[in-house]
Amino acid sequence: MLSEFQALEARDPRRMQRVRQVISHLLRNQFIHVEDRGSSGLLDTLLKSDIERLASDYFDVAGYRLIVRESEGWAGILPDTEQISHPRMRIDETLVLLLFRRLWEEGVQEGDVERYGSVLVTLNAAYDAYQDMVARARRPTLSIAEFKALVATLERRAIVRLGELDDELEDIPLTIRALVATVAGDEFLAHLEELLARPDFQDSDIEPVNKNTDADDEDEA
Repeated sequence: MLSEFQALEARDPRRMQRVRQVISHLLRNQFIHVEDRGSSGLLDTLLKSDIERLASDYFDVAGYRLIVRESEGWAGILPDTEQISHPRMRIDETLVLLLFRRLWEEGVQEGDVERYGSVLVTLNAAYDAYQDMVARARRPTLSIAEFKALVATLERRAIVRLGELDDELEDIPLTIRALVATVAGDEFLAHLEELLARPDFQDSDIEPVNKNTDADDEDEA
């Protein structure tokens, strides 16, 4: 594999630089979405068949699977659980990810789907739904500011996108992208639903999947 990278470097240094940028972005943020600033060119590079193969081989060595969903406008890396264990996530981030999967599915079922399979809600509506969820789980509720900060961490991973504040409505558009269905897949969903229903639910119960490789360990599950 190293020889293939060296051959590309010798043949086309500028293209090799783009490959480095793609790999670096995925290592840092886990996902690329075409609608994010500066990401369209990265995704175009990755969609070249020879580049996709090189990148896929690179991440395979590290224990990750490269997933490319051109129709949904994204690409990303997920742990190959046959090679490495699931990274751990903060409980609150896990619950919000579960919430966004639900809200996305509801939007799809109601036909409120936008380009690339995204579903548009608002930050306040999502926060109201979050409060209902944590009431069931008997967890302390994050403040709206803490909730927004957590949403911002998911935005950095391209899972959602926050719009600009609407002063009149005092609310912010929130786009939930189709990749949430892959990040919080059916196994993830079923496991969490089971845990949330338990009367003895504790922080230490959750070991969910698909965390950013560079995430900190604060408040781990």
